[in-house]
Amino acid sequence: MPPSFAVVVALLATWLVASCGRSLPPLVERQAGPPPPTVIRNVAVFDGFADQRTSARDLLIENGRIARIAPPGTLARGAGMRMIDGAGQTLLPGLIDVHGHVGNSSAPLWLGEWPDAKRNLESYLYCGVTTVLDPADLATDAFARRDQVARGELLGPRIYAAGPMFTAPGGHPVAVLRSLLPWWLRWYVIPRMTREVETAAGARAAVAALAPSRPDVIKVAIDAVPFEGPIMAPDVLRALVDEGRAHGIRTVAHVGTVADALEAADAGVAAWMHGVYKERIPDDIIPRLAAAHIPEVATITVFDSWADLFEGRREATALERETAPARLLDAFVPAPAGARPPEYDAFFALLAATRDARHDNVRRMHAAGVTILAGSDTQMGVFPGPGLHRELAALVAAGLTPAAALRAATGDAARFVTGSADPEFGTIAVGKVADLLLVEGDPTTDITRMSHITGVLLGGAELERHPLAH
Repeated sequence: MPPSFAVVVALLATWLVASCGRSLPPLVERQAGPPPPTVIRNVAVFDGFADQRTSARDLLIENGRIARIAPPGTLARGAGMRMIDGAGQTLLPGLIDVHGHVGNSSAPLWLGEWPDAKRNLESYLYCGVTTVLDPADLATDAFARRDQVARGELLGPRIYAAGPMFTAPGGHPVAVLRSLLPWWLRWYVIPRMTREVETAAGARAAVAALAPSRPDVIKVAIDAVPFEGPIMAPDVLRALVDEGRAHGIRTVAHVGTVADALEAADAGVAAWMHGVYKERIPDDIIPRLAAAHIPEVATITVFDSWADLFEGRREATALERETAPARLLDAFVPAPAGARPPEYDAFFALLAATRDARHDNVRRMHAAGVTILAGSDTQMGVFPGPGLHRELAALVAAGLTPAAALRAATGDAARFVTGSADPEFGTIAVGKVADLLLVEGDPTTDITRMSHITGVLLGGAELERHPLAH
């Protein structure tokens, strides 16, 4: 028997109250009012596109933008000006997560934690992530939250939102949500997070209905999860892409296999949201994929995380300890007996077996000239902010240089999310938005230095960062 609306509301309220009872101090705060003119002195700069950082520079930030870049010691100090000593540090553009999820929970499913979008936004900023492309969220929440941040009513990174994910009837992520969520939450989440479309005409109508919400991209799923799950028909996929283009909206595709990636390319999608993660790409297929000139958001970390999730191999990073409660992080190991849905045993076994292959796929795609973008796919086990730092390290482990990995989360990422060859953020140059990140040492030679954050600026305002005490 379907639940009554009153019962569902009562259960939702109970869960919300329980979650809100675990209130935590803010991870970041921004001072009220416009920030003062600021000089960052004697700092090496990675501009978002170069292969290495510059020698020391001084930067003047005014009215939220970079006003001057000069040799050290040449910028005069004015009244009321804030000075930041950047000696021994590197200044980078604020990071961009090209596959973040603001409305997801990173907690183990067995804890029953309610997603806390406000906390997720703080966690992104704490870790230097100043822009997020959110490719699937509850439709109304995603767009309202994006607009609240843009108006300055909510502190968070700049958000590009897709809203719901388009999929075949019963396709990904519908089957996963049905398996993992309690009945009363399934009833609420599935119709708000997905659009199940069966025909080309239905696909066009669904995109047209969503268009007034101004989605920044349209997300489609053409990957079977679990293996026997339905996949969107090619004519339906093409209808989604074409209708999106008619409304000035690009389409990005969740893929899993070589066949998925080729079908998405043939349909004209703007990006692969995941690399091919289920199998090794044959050598002769790599040039065909590269010839499509489609960027790939690799998301290595999420698949490695799922492969390890029930095996007791998860260790928290320093940034995770600084942003997430210990009780949550410690709950991952060991996973309780029966926590893994048995219908996904084969899927998790495949993720473990294809670990080396998907890393090698990223290496060979990058070597063939495919633009690799950095995205974490924030969800259970992947945390907002720390997850992108894990992904940067994973990209380097897969064969990218540290500088190439940084470009995947700065300049190249900005070009993709804005659709502009000369974006206003994601790079350090005069006139650009002063979303900036300071770290100790040189991350262009040692990617682990990225987690040694000394400062984050959002629109020229230095944020106060408050790590959790453990």
